[in-house]
Amino acid sequence: MQRRKALKNIGLSLGALTMSSAVVTLIQSCTEEKKVSWNPVFFSPDEADIVSKTLEVMIPKTSDVPGATDLNLAQFIDGYLDVISTEKEKTAFKAGVEQYSSTTLEKSGKNVSSDLTEGDIEKRVAHYFKADAENKKKWNMEVAASKKEGAQLPSDDAVNFFVLNSLRIRGIEAFKVSKIIGEEVMAYDPIPGAQKGCIDLQEVSGGRAWSL
Repeated sequence: MQRRKALKNIGLSLGALTMSSAVVTLIQSCTEEKKVSWNPVFFSPDEADIVSKTLEVMIPKTSDVPGATDLNLAQFIDGYLDVISTEKEKTAFKAGVEQYSSTTLEKSGKNVSSDLTEGDIEKRVAHYFKADAENKKKWNMEVAASKKEGAQLPSDDAVNFFVLNSLRIRGIEAFKVSKIIGEEVMAYDPIPGAQKGCIDLQEVSGGRAWSL
């Protein structure tokens, strides 16, 4: 019953990320830290496990670019929810992650998150992100409507789609402003020279976007 009540506010959770100095500091401390062991403060250990696996599927490591696990993006989201979010946002997103976790375990035929494979997560992510536009619109409308007095709860699919989309948005935002990506992956010049217009990006930065 408590989860059902909290899910009525799922649309309020993990709202727009304001790049305040506190948030940027949190991102940098998480993405630069060598994660020997991580004790989540907002998520339960099982929730942290499935969130970490899900972010890695959405933002995977490549031969030359670190992924979500390398950058500790799940650790950042855990800290953001614990330090920055309001109590109503925390309660709602917690319920949403619980719903996503239980649905994923059920659909994958697994009992605990540690048994979930990359393939299990990929199937769930694809189910939502590769859905047709009509279904995505329907799920978004369900979440938006659920905040109204006397409205029905959003369906499991609507909640799961919202949770996955929120994780992806937050993960990408943290990825783009992390120091490692800014200095080692993107083109970086802390002391730029003269401005040059209409110049071939491939020539000056190897085709990479500038971090500054």
